[in-house]
Amino acid sequence: MTDTGDEQPDILGERLVLGRGFTENDRPDIVERLTALGKRLRSYPADSVDLRLSVKNRDRAEQKVTFECRLAGAEPLVATSAEEDLSTALVEVREDMIHQLDKLKTRRDPRHDRPHRP
Repeated sequence: MTDTGDEQPDILGERLVLGRGFTENDRPDIVERLTALGKRLRSYPADSVDLRLSVKNRDRAEQKVTFECRLAGAEPLVATSAEEDLSTALVEVREDMIHQLDKLKTRRDPRHDRPHRP
């Protein structure tokens, strides 16, 4: 594959590990639901991103989805959802992870180290 500069790496496809409760057959649907997160991850080198998604008690009332994101040089980020509907749970962990990544980026931005003026 040639890099023309216009192509963005598929970080979700390349770095997402499906843990307990998921199979490779679930991957296309999961990646589609998490696509919006890919835009936030593009600012990090692909090899510095590790993503892991797992589900406990899948398709049961006590289902719990856990999404972990590890970035080089940062504390691990973890988003969870107890939504019974798997699609809804995936959207919930995606939105939570986007929020956490935005917060992390803001904390790392040197412009935000200055005190706020009233």
